[in-house]
Amino acid sequence: MGGRAEFPEGEGTMVEFDGREIAVFRSGDEFYAVENKCPHQGGPLSDGKVEETSVFCPWHGFEFDLTTGEHSHLGDLCVETYAAFVEDGTVYLSKE
Repeated sequence: MGGRAEFPEGEGTMVEFDGREIAVFRSGDEFYAVENKCPHQGGPLSDGKVEETSVFCPWHGFEFDLTTGEHSHLGDLCVETYAAFVEDGTVYLSKE
Protein backbone atom coordinates (compact mmCIF):
# COMPACT_ATOMS: atom_id res chain seq x y z
CA MET A 1 0.00 0.00 0.00
CA GLY A 2 2.83 2.37 0.82
CA GLY A 3 5.52 3.35 3.27
CA ARG A 4 4.78 4.06 6.94
CA ALA A 5 5.39 7.79 6.42
CA GLU A 6 2.54 7.96 3.88
CA PHE A 7 0.04 7.31 6.69
CA PRO A 8 -0.06 10.28 9.11
CA GLU A 9 -0.62 9.60 12.80
CA GLY A 10 -4.27 10.00 13.85
CA GLU A 11 -5.60 10.58 10.32
CA GLY A 12 -7.28 8.45 7.72
CA THR A 13 -5.87 7.74 4.27
CA MET A 14 -7.98 6.30 1.46
CA VAL A 15 -6.34 3.55 -0.61
CA GLU A 16 -7.56 1.16 -3.30
CA PHE A 17 -7.37 -2.52 -2.37
CA ASP A 18 -8.88 -5.41 -4.29
CA GLY A 19 -11.06 -2.98 -6.26
CA ARG A 20 -12.48 -1.30 -3.14
CA GLU A 21 -11.88 1.97 -1.30
CA ILE A 22 -10.31 1.27 2.09
CA ALA A 23 -9.62 3.74 4.92
CA VAL A 24 -6.26 3.13 6.61
CA PHE A 25 -5.50 4.64 10.01
CA ARG A 26 -2.25 4.83 11.98
CA SER A 27 -2.11 4.99 15.76
CA GLY A 28 1.48 4.83 17.00
CA ASP A 29 2.96 1.62 15.63
CA GLU A 30 -0.48 0.11 14.91
CA PHE A 31 -2.36 0.28 11.61
CA TYR A 32 -6.08 -0.32 11.10
CA ALA A 33 -8.08 -0.67 7.89
CA VAL A 34 -11.84 -0.61 7.26
CA GLU A 35 -14.05 -0.10 4.24
CA ASN A 36 -14.16 3.61 3.46
CA LYS A 37 -17.96 3.84 3.27
CA CYS A 38 -20.10 4.42 6.37
CA PRO A 39 -23.04 1.98 6.23
CA HIS A 40 -25.42 4.68 7.49
CA GLN A 41 -25.38 7.00 4.46
CA GLY A 42 -22.07 6.41 2.72
CA GLY A 43 -19.83 9.02 4.35
CA PRO A 44 -16.07 8.65 3.67
CA LEU A 45 -14.61 7.25 6.89
CA SER A 46 -11.08 8.23 5.82
CA ASP A 47 -12.18 11.86 6.42
CA GLY A 48 -13.52 11.06 9.88
CA LYS A 49 -12.20 12.05 13.29
CA VAL A 50 -10.04 9.39 14.95
CA GLU A 51 -9.87 8.80 18.71
CA GLU A 52 -7.72 5.89 19.91
CA THR A 53 -9.23 2.86 18.08
CA SER A 54 -12.45 4.54 16.93
CA VAL A 55 -13.35 6.53 13.84
CA PHE A 56 -16.32 8.92 13.64
CA CYS A 57 -18.11 9.35 10.32
CA PRO A 58 -17.66 12.96 9.13
CA TRP A 59 -21.28 13.22 8.00
CA HIS A 60 -23.31 12.20 11.06
CA GLY A 61 -20.78 11.22 13.73
CA PHE A 62 -21.47 7.48 13.74
CA GLU A 63 -18.67 5.78 15.73
CA PHE A 64 -17.01 2.56 14.58
CA ASP A 65 -14.39 0.43 16.34
CA LEU A 66 -11.36 0.12 14.05
CA THR A 67 -10.46 -3.31 15.43
CA THR A 68 -13.88 -4.96 14.97
CA GLY A 69 -15.77 -2.69 12.56
CA GLU A 70 -18.72 -2.57 14.98
CA HIS A 71 -20.81 0.53 15.62
CA SER A 72 -20.51 1.76 19.19
CA HIS A 73 -24.21 1.18 19.98
CA LEU A 74 -25.90 -0.45 16.99
CA GLY A 75 -24.51 -3.98 16.69
CA ASP A 76 -26.09 -4.61 13.29
CA LEU A 77 -24.38 -1.57 11.71
CA CYS A 78 -20.78 -2.57 10.91
CA VAL A 79 -17.98 -1.79 8.49
CA GLU A 80 -15.80 -4.48 7.00
CA THR A 81 -12.30 -4.70 8.50
CA TYR A 82 -8.99 -5.64 6.90
CA ALA A 83 -5.71 -6.74 8.43
CA ALA A 84 -3.07 -4.01 8.17
CA PHE A 85 0.56 -4.80 8.91
CA VAL A 86 4.06 -3.46 8.31
CA GLU A 87 6.83 -5.47 6.72
CA ASP A 88 10.23 -3.92 5.93
CA GLY A 89 8.77 -0.42 6.37
CA THR A 90 5.88 -0.97 3.94
CA VAL A 91 2.22 -1.14 4.98
CA TYR A 92 0.27 -4.07 3.56
CA LEU A 93 -3.40 -5.07 3.72
CA SER A 94 -5.04 -8.46 3.62
CA LYS A 95 -8.62 -9.59 3.92
CA GLU A 96 -9.23 -11.11 7.35
